[in-house]
Amino acid sequence: MAYRWRRELLDGGRQGCRQWRRVMVQQAVLSGIRVLSLEQVHVLPWGTAFLADFGAQVIRVESADHMNDRRSGPFPDGEPGDEWWNEGGTFAYWARNKESLCLDVTQPLGKEVFLKLVARSDIVTDNFRPGTMQRLGLDHDSLVAVKPDIITLSCTAYGHTGPWRAYGARARTVDAVCGLSYLTGYEADEALRASSNYMDHTGGLNVAYALLLALYHRRKTGKGLRLDLSMYDTGVSCIGPAILEAQCGIARPRLGAGHLWQAPHNVYRCRGTDRWIAITVGSDDEWQRLKAAVGQPAWAADPRFDTVPGRWQHRREIDAHLQEWTAGQDDQALMHLLQAHGVAAGAVLTARDLVADPHLRERRYFEFFTNPNAPRVGTRVYAGRPFRLANMPLAMTLVSALGQQNLTILRDIARLSEAEIQRLLEAGVIATRPKEIAKPAVARARGDARQPGPRFDPDYREHIADFSRPIAAATGHDD
Repeated sequence: MAYRWRRELLDGGRQGCRQWRRVMVQQAVLSGIRVLSLEQVHVLPWGTAFLADFGAQVIRVESADHMNDRRSGPFPDGEPGDEWWNEGGTFAYWARNKESLCLDVTQPLGKEVFLKLVARSDIVTDNFRPGTMQRLGLDHDSLVAVKPDIITLSCTAYGHTGPWRAYGARARTVDAVCGLSYLTGYEADEALRASSNYMDHTGGLNVAYALLLALYHRRKTGKGLRLDLSMYDTGVSCIGPAILEAQCGIARPRLGAGHLWQAPHNVYRCRGTDRWIAITVGSDDEWQRLKAAVGQPAWAADPRFDTVPGRWQHRREIDAHLQEWTAGQDDQALMHLLQAHGVAAGAVLTARDLVADPHLRERRYFEFFTNPNAPRVGTRVYAGRPFRLANMPLAMTLVSALGQQNLTILRDIARLSEAEIQRLLEAGVIATRPKEIAKPAVARARGDARQPGPRFDPDYREHIADFSRPIAAATGHDD
């Protein structure tokens, strides 16, 4: 019943999305919680999206002056359209299930309206540099004067205290200063960083975690909280073991895909272009299982490989033998063979592989969503959430156009009259279009200029249809 219901609503366009949202809110754990989020880029939007998923009314308070997160793409056919600010794929994922209020809080009228909204809200979040909210008169103390039990969270690069508090950063620079990049790289090679923005993801999850704790605290005590979340602190917490080792005189080396004491523990090339498999062995029993999977080759009977220390000492020799074996094999078939023998192994999957992955398909992980505010985008497959609650459906139901909910928020929450709203519009305090509408540079343009950038596939529509067809069939969207 749940999936038939979902299909009818998704096919129903904008009205269907509103109907599904009402059903979600009735069942959601955060129903009745209102969040005002002055958010941009990734880390804070990622965190507040989880609150929206579970029923909180999350209102993105956006500025018509700054479209950084809306301009990041990817765009249909690799080109931004006439209303590119409503089309970006990355933005759609971070902004899912949120409402949009395009309000200039730097103007006195905008600030006045914002404070009226604060009086009827539970949480206010921002990820501006320290001092910005205070200069605007919207810091925690100012908001408490309006709503005594308000919860505020400020997510910054280095926190609101300390000598680096005024420094700016992006996830990639935080990777570096927190020690993660120093530990990442091939053995005896230079430091590297992973391509994914780990600090945005870990920071965002901590945003959601901290806000849930603050809500629980307020429920018990009746008092709000001021939360100071630092991406730097989040990053340092990810390398806790290395910090402990440093206090014992141990400098953890870069190991690439290797391990400090286990072997084999690496990534090996397979048949085909850029196809790989990760194989890890942690115990003598697992080593015996790997030998059986390989077919008990003569080289594996070498007594030097019988113990964990011995295998680690001779890991390069073992790697060379395994590489010779894996080179002629299909990565995914080999993964299943090794897993059948009790060996922890995983094919190195691409994003395209993931869209077609039968395991994710059976778990109904991916979501289909058609954004009525971006007709050029059409129906797309989006990543789901990393966890589930029993009997509580999660769905991507809304990606708001810029300022789409201006009228309803100002009328129903701020309780402004039509004349007051018109005054805001005429004064440029609210908007539904950015002040600068020039199309942003995109990946294909960078490629044409022979600059580094993502590779663009001109036939992506046909390819994504091939990959997503199994998901559509499994979830009842194959029509």
